[in-house]
Amino acid sequence: MADISKPDANPVVAAILTFFVFNLGHLLINGQQKKWLFTFIVIFIGYILLFIPGLILAIMSVIDSYQTAERLKNGETIPDNEYTMVPLYKIVKIIDSSATCKAAG
Repeated sequence: MADISKPDANPVVAAILTFFVFNLGHLLINGQQKKWLFTFIVIFIGYILLFIPGLILAIMSVIDSYQTAERLKNGETIPDNEYTMVPLYKIVKIIDSSATCKAAG
């Protein structure tokens, strides 16, 4: 798993792209391809099951994208599949065993 270092990451742009453009803030701004794929799948499933779970997952993904971009902007190096939102991490961990979360302990 590759580590990512992007001091030019923009948290606001990451959040906007994540919410409005198919969760792409994770991929285009934060450089997290695997995280983008799995959060996209989880959100899509949430929307298929019922609209509200998908919307809640999408909001958690926006927050996670923003917080990840903040960490990158502050010079932190993070794994490709690192999550900052513990609830989102726990949901994605069900389908992706390689997911990590520093805050989950």
